[in-house]
Amino acid sequence: MSRWMQIDIRLLPVYGPGGLRKVFPKIAAFLKERGYQRSLEQEPSLYHLVEVLERVRKDPNVPSPEKGDLEAAGFDRLVAVRDEARLHLLARRLNELDRSLYVLEDLFQDLERDLN
Repeated sequence: MSRWMQIDIRLLPVYGPGGLRKVFPKIAAFLKERGYQRSLEQEPSLYHLVEVLERVRKDPNVPSPEKGDLEAAGFDRLVAVRDEARLHLLARRLNELDRSLYVLEDLFQDLERDLN
């Protein structure tokens, strides 16, 4: 590592005007209704949003039937692709990371479509 410089690779959200709430209104409503408004205000990237959804899934204050929406929408696939992306990010395999992030975006579009 350089003495006066560093490499910084970060994933930043780019939702455009209206942010996450406009692009994924059902997911935003799902989080808001379950008390995760603060997470929405932070405008996480989809990569980081998987972690928020994992917290919802494990939250004992969220009734099991409400968690079923995540299960029905193939949540395990979201986690698997996020984990794959994490490995690519840590290994600095940026082309593979980009492909994983495209898949993650597609899965979030599917989740948005499938949520009630």
